[in-house]
Amino acid sequence: MERRAVGMILIAALAASCSARGPAELSSPTMGGQSASAEPSPRSVAPEPTPRASREISLSCDDLRADSASVSEATIAGVLARDPRFAQFCTIVEGTFSSGLGLSWLEIWDWPASRMGDDQDGVTVFAPTDDAVATLDPALLAAIEDGALDNELLYSLIGHHYVHRLYPSADFQAGPQRTWSGSGTVELSLDPLTYGGCNVIATDIRATNGYVHAIDCVVVTEDVAEAATP
Repeated sequence: MERRAVGMILIAALAASCSARGPAELSSPTMGGQSASAEPSPRSVAPEPTPRASREISLSCDDLRADSASVSEATIAGVLARDPRFAQFCTIVEGTFSSGLGLSWLEIWDWPASRMGDDQDGVTVFAPTDDAVATLDPALLAAIEDGALDNELLYSLIGHHYVHRLYPSADFQAGPQRTWSGSGTVELSLDPLTYGGCNVIATDIRATNGYVHAIDCVVVTEDVAEAATP
């Protein structure tokens, strides 16, 4: 009975001591006989989400136009947004998503050259002007504007205008150009100067991550054209 009474007294004393010290003072044994503050199990704590730059969460042509930077200080995305010749193309690009990346092409073109994954210190876009977009087949233009063209075809359409290198006009070489479309190349001709059959009407619009060259039509592949045919 005495042992039982002593045990009860010790348990009560220990409980009172823990209560008085509070959870912040609890300790757990560690190697070497020392004590350290108890930490919650890593499995019981949800990992903090990695914050992403707001520009990567929501980037639009209007966002870029509102930026204080001038066209000469802009990324390719900024050039497309701020140069009035490319307003329509910027809108098309803004609405084009890659299901694999989950980002708009406009966001990708806003990245610095070092993030593009290219080894040429930048990239180049052959961008149709507003007048060029206006020459698109009405059915195709309606399909683009209404979101009726699926992501894969939009990816192909936009990707055919993107060349994997820093490509000023002084370096132009006639022949097939590797693009980001993932489905073939686009032919560049020097005499006359054309890209994918479109006339190159302005060159060497410098961006902080590459070049923009203006063309007078939209490069449309057969699969894209057929998809918009009623």
